[in-house]
Amino acid sequence: MPLHLLGKKSWNVYNPENIARVRRDEAQAQAQEEEEERRMQEDDAQRRIAILRGEEPPSPPPRVSDPSLSQHDRKAHADPARSYRKRRRLAGENDTDRDIRFAQEDAEFARAKREELVRAHKNKSDAPLHDINGHINLFPDEDGRKRTEKNAEAEKEAADKQRRYEDQYTMRFSNAAGFRQNIGQNPWYSSSQSNSAAQAAAPSKDVWGNEDPMRREREKARMDSNDPLLAMKKGVRQLRSVETERKKWNEERSRELDALKTVDEARSRRRRRRSLSEDSLENFKLDEYSDKHRNDKERRSHKSHRHGRDKTSSRSHRHHSVSRPRSHSHRHHCESSQAR
Repeated sequence: MPLHLLGKKSWNVYNPENIARVRRDEAQAQAQEEEEERRMQEDDAQRRIAILRGEEPPSPPPRVSDPSLSQHDRKAHADPARSYRKRRRLAGENDTDRDIRFAQEDAEFARAKREELVRAHKNKSDAPLHDINGHINLFPDEDGRKRTEKNAEAEKEAADKQRRYEDQYTMRFSNAAGFRQNIGQNPWYSSSQSNSAAQAAAPSKDVWGNEDPMRREREKARMDSNDPLLAMKKGVRQLRSVETERKKWNEERSRELDALKTVDEARSRRRRRRSLSEDSLENFKLDEYSDKHRNDKERRSHKSHRHGRDKTSSRSHRHHSVSRPRSHSHRHHCESSQAR
């Protein structure tokens, strides 16, 4: 299936922007041509008046875009007084003789111009006034009169046959509006705005010539179905919808998992609390507190008794240690007295 991508190009001649641009450029070019034609007519009128008066005709002003003219030539054409060569008085000539000579030179120049125009008119008048088709031609072309007329029907048939053969393997810009949509019709830019508007407002008919109001809708639907850009946009929309649904499903699944995890944690906490309470009540006896109190009391009494005994022994030990030095000193005193 061929891809109809030509309608998407920015340089396609059937885009509305390009059509408006061409119309605008045509209007601007027509205005420029009218202005140039008016200036040319004014220049020709001035030259004719100067020739009829016997004066030197002014040279036509050059075009601004003419690159062959130098800057000096442009200034000369812009100012006719500078292009006019100043004529001087000859040696031994007074003012009267100079004026007479200038008048004679101007008259000869005007006469030569008139003869040149007459000769040019005579040369052109030899050509016939009517062309081959019977139309009046004021400016006949010698080469055009010598051309032989060809068979238009045979040339048209040969061109159609060649075009049908080339259509099998060639993509043409003339099919930009649609393949074989402009058969037998000129492109929009070859006609005026009124003709293009009439073509756009033409009623839609089927192949038998009957009115078919739904034909344009079907044609638009067919073009949309064959448009790869619309197919890509549709695929992108479907992909986004699938991603959105998948994201929602993942969020719901995560919420469910969090809820199940919370329920499991609460259940495990209750089970742990119940197990701790059961362990604390196991092997519980009422006499256990009294036995434990009795054992603690006995342990405290035994500890206090041992502490008292230790205190008595330490006190007797101190007394014994103090009495021993006294007996030793007494015995030493007795021995010393006996020796005397």
